[in-house]
Amino acid sequence: MALARLKSVAGVTIPDTALCCAAVDLLECSSPEWLRMHCLRTYVFGSLAVRGLGRSVVDEEAAFCAAVLHDLGLLPSYRRDNRFEVDGANAAREFCAKHRVPPERADVIWQAIALHTSPGIPIRLADEIALVHLGAGLDFLGFGLDQVPSRLVEELLEIYPRMNFKAEFRNLLIEHCRHNPAAQVLTWPTMLRAPRLHIARSADPDRIANNVGSAV
Repeated sequence: MALARLKSVAGVTIPDTALCCAAVDLLECSSPEWLRMHCLRTYVFGSLAVRGLGRSVVDEEAAFCAAVLHDLGLLPSYRRDNRFEVDGANAAREFCAKHRVPPERADVIWQAIALHTSPGIPIRLADEIALVHLGAGLDFLGFGLDQVPSRLVEELLEIYPRMNFKAEFRNLLIEHCRHNPAAQVLTWPTMLRAPRLHIARSADPDRIANNVGSAV
């Protein structure tokens, strides 16, 4: 069942618009199921995290689209010569153009995806941008997990299970690094638990494989 078809998950209301449904359709036709689950969890976790900071998202539609499309750049169909975050953001911009999203809203979606692994930046920008950063970090690394009630985490994981997410993501990231090692820059050092590892210099997928981890 697609998240956009549900009214709410873990206390988070899901925006049900033509644009959101189109984003889910793109996610479903381009991504393996385990990655779809991660992207959908990102929106819910991000919404809970933003709410926990006492902030609120104005453009829920833009935030949802950015969350569900934030990892497109890791997929072979959307890989170019940039960091995967930028390739994904560019793919999302094309999606926005196809669906006639105004440029200013498309820019928010682009920034949310391009900056989602950049610590210290998204949280200072629009809440839609912060949502993707916080949601992805929470789902991938467990950042702030202790701030989310366990019953909500359990509900979310029951609806959108992890499906061996840690190993599957590691394998996809290794494949991406082998495809384009020079374009990799660690903007989320703790993501790989190797603060001094710079993939562009080491280009060592085996080291990456040994360091990728998730706390959720």
